[in-house]
Amino acid sequence: MGLFAGKGVLVTGGARGIGRAIAQAFAREGALVALCDLRPEGKEVAEAIGGAFFQVDLEDERERVRFVEEAAYALGRVDVLVNNAAIAAPGSALTVRLPEWRRVLEVNLTAPMHLSALAAREMRKVGGGAIVNVASVQGLFAEQENAAYNASKGGLVNLTRSLALDLAPLRIRPRSQHAPAAIHRRMVHHLRVLHRRHRRHQSRQRTRHDRPILRMHMQHHLRRPYHHRQRGRQQREQHGVEHQGRPGQGQGFLPAARSDGR
Repeated sequence: MGLFAGKGVLVTGGARGIGRAIAQAFAREGALVALCDLRPEGKEVAEAIGGAFFQVDLEDERERVRFVEEAAYALGRVDVLVNNAAIAAPGSALTVRLPEWRRVLEVNLTAPMHLSALAAREMRKVGGGAIVNVASVQGLFAEQENAAYNASKGGLVNLTRSLALDLAPLRIRPRSQHAPAAIHRRMVHHLRVLHRRHRRHQSRQRTRHDRPILRMHMQHHLRRPYHHRQRGRQQREQHGVEHQGRPGQGQGFLPAARSDGR
C-alpha cells in the first residue's frame, strides 16, 4: 500500500519531463493517475503506469472543463491536482509579441486557476484534497529577456496564496513548488536556443541602427582631449596658474608669483 493508494490524481503536462516524473511517482505510490498533454506521446506514459490520458489544449476553456469532468469520471474521484504544464516565449517587455504574451499567461496562469476551481468542486465531494502548482525561481526572481514567463510564474505564486485562503474552508491545501534551479529538459533547451537567436537578432538590429550614433560618439570622444586642453589653458590663464610639468612627476600645478613678492 502506497501513500496515495486509491487516490485520484490529475497531472497536466504529463507527457514528458517533470510532468511525466510526477505521474510516475504518484503511480508508484498507488494513486490512480489521469494526465493530460497536447502531445500524443502522453498516451504511452499513461499506459505504462496504468493511468488515463487526455489530449488537451489548455488554452481552450472547454477542453479544460472536459479534462476534469472526464478524468473525475474515469478515476471515480479527484484528490490531487498538479498544475505542471507551462510554456515560455523569450523577449523583454519591449520586444515580446502580444499574442505570445497572452498565450503564455493563458497556459501558465489562467489554466491553473480554472483547473483549480474545477478540481476543487470534485475534491469537495470527497472531503478535501490538495493542489500543487509547479512554479519556478522566476516566480520569485525575474530573468532577463523572459518577461512573459516571469509574470506568469510570479502570478502563479500569488494565485496559490489566494487559493489557500479561499479553499481552506473546504479542507483543500494549495501549495506552490519552486524549482531550485533550471532543470535540463526540452523546454529549457528550446528556450535557450530561442534566447540565443533573439540576442543575435537584437545585436544585429542595435549595430545597424546605432552605427551613426556610435560614430558621432567616437568623434566627440576623440575631440575631447583638445577641448580639455584648451579649457584647462584658459582656466590657468584666468586664475594665474602656470603648468610646470606633468602631475605625478615631481612637478605640478603651481601658483604664479604674486606681484608683492610673497
